[in-house]
Amino acid sequence: MDDQPSSRATPQPLIDLSVQTLLQVALLGVGLGLLSWILTQLIRQIVFVPLFCGDPANSMCVGATGSAGVITLIITTIAGLLGLVRLGVYRPLLVALASAVSLWGMAIWVGNLLWFEAIAWSIVLYVVAYVVFTWLVRPRAFVLAVGLVLAVVLLARIAAVV
Repeated sequence: MDDQPSSRATPQPLIDLSVQTLLQVALLGVGLGLLSWILTQLIRQIVFVPLFCGDPANSMCVGATGSAGVITLIITTIAGLLGLVRLGVYRPLLVALASAVSLWGMAIWVGNLLWFEAIAWSIVLYVVAYVVFTWLVRPRAFVLAVGLVLAVVLLARIAAVV
């Protein structure tokens, strides 16, 4: 047997995340939040209002903002995933999906605000979601990372209902 110490270093329990990468993720969140508000408004006004709002009692007209928000959320989640992959973020799919579930219904949350308040809140919520989940997926143990993400998603959904 060899008495010399092993040349292999013990792997760190967390994946390294530079401040620069975290700032880039925050900037991605700014872009996604702005894109989210703009696309929601466009889809609502160009698709849902002309098609379904001839009769104001139509259920599709009543839910036009929410429906446009769901379509927008799918688009921004794909864009967010591509952005995270481009930035080299660890577990980008988990970050994008957790952010999407946490932000589900955001178009309705900000729907009654003034336009500049809605944009500001959309940006803040996207930045917080993407930065928090990018931070939380860092454990090397996948089960631990998923557990942390699920706990925060559950808290976010509870907060959204209250």
